[in-house]
Amino acid sequence: ITKVALIGAGNMGSGIAQKIATEGVPVVLVDASLERAQAGKDRISALLEEGVTRKIFRPEQVAAILERITPAGSPEEAADVDLVIEAIFEDLEIKRSLFKKLSEVCRPDTILATNTSSFLVEDIAEGIPNPERMIGLHFFYHPAKNRLVEVIGHKGSSQAVLKAAWAFQERVGKTPIASADAPG
Repeated sequence: ITKVALIGAGNMGSGIAQKIATEGVPVVLVDASLERAQAGKDRISALLEEGVTRKIFRPEQVAAILERITPAGSPEEAADVDLVIEAIFEDLEIKRSLFKKLSEVCRPDTILATNTSSFLVEDIAEGIPNPERMIGLHFFYHPAKNRLVEVIGHKGSSQAVLKAAWAFQERVGKTPIASADAPG
């Protein structure tokens, strides 16, 4: 996994994007409009500047992290990534619609992941081609600071996809934990 897209530039999505970019991986930060995606990047910038003040980051580190984050206003801009992580609001039908769109625009080998805490991953994957590439990656708040992430497969998830997602979480400094596909 060498390039990631985050769908949803709110607190969770921007925090996940921040952590991944901090670890050296390019991120496309997607929201419903370019302006909303840019607002997510601005949120990241403000948090990183706080880190400079607290001497956690040097200014040149912040510049490099921000350089790896590209705001985007359309899911089509996630077409060439290896992993897509959805972090939008909890509405099952909207999530299903988004993943149906992502399954059309992304490569067939792109891993599709939801950050849901309310729904079964299996239910979100319903109706998409290649549901074996769909998993859950549930990050804990604040995702740039909290190391835990649940890696969630459903009964149709590919073991290779789960292993790749697990290894990526370790690579970006997260502590992955295996979790059953269950809401909450």
